[in-house]
Amino acid sequence: MGSPPPARESAWPAARARLIAFALIGLVGFGVWYFAIRTPGARDDGGRFQGEWQLAVPTTGRDGAPAARGSPNTIKVKGDRWAFFTGEKENKRYTAVLRPGADPKEIDLTLIGPDDKPKLVPHNGKPVPVVIRGIYVIEPNRAKIAFAPDPNPRPTKFDDAEPASVWLLERTK
Repeated sequence: MGSPPPARESAWPAARARLIAFALIGLVGFGVWYFAIRTPGARDDGGRFQGEWQLAVPTTGRDGAPAARGSPNTIKVKGDRWAFFTGEKENKRYTAVLRPGADPKEIDLTLIGPDDKPKLVPHNGKPVPVVIRGIYVIEPNRAKIAFAPDPNPRPTKFDDAEPASVWLLERTK
């Protein structure tokens, strides 16, 4: 009787090992991208404004350099609603319209009442909403808004002279 035929090596264990190695490399690559490379959070300006902001007032330091002084005013942004607080007391609420495609980026804040409808004031014998027109830049934890209330024109630069005012916002939450 002869010996059994030699066993043929299967290609399956080697292919399975390569498949597992590729899967692990892909998983590690995804983990590196997800935890180290990608930028989490909102990708549009409306999403970047969401949260709580501390209003800082621009000032000039002793050396003449621009500086900012904190204020007790907080702005809470949820959706298109901006609520302004002094301490825990809500002072004013606005709806915001952002135009990030404009150059510079534009913002309009319309004053609203407790019923979420625009507050109207008389102007030339007709009731009109109170609108603050401005421009803005936003970073992850800071924003800058230059604005002028009606009937003044929207500022075009952050260094425009009066009647433009500037808000410096620093994220708190």
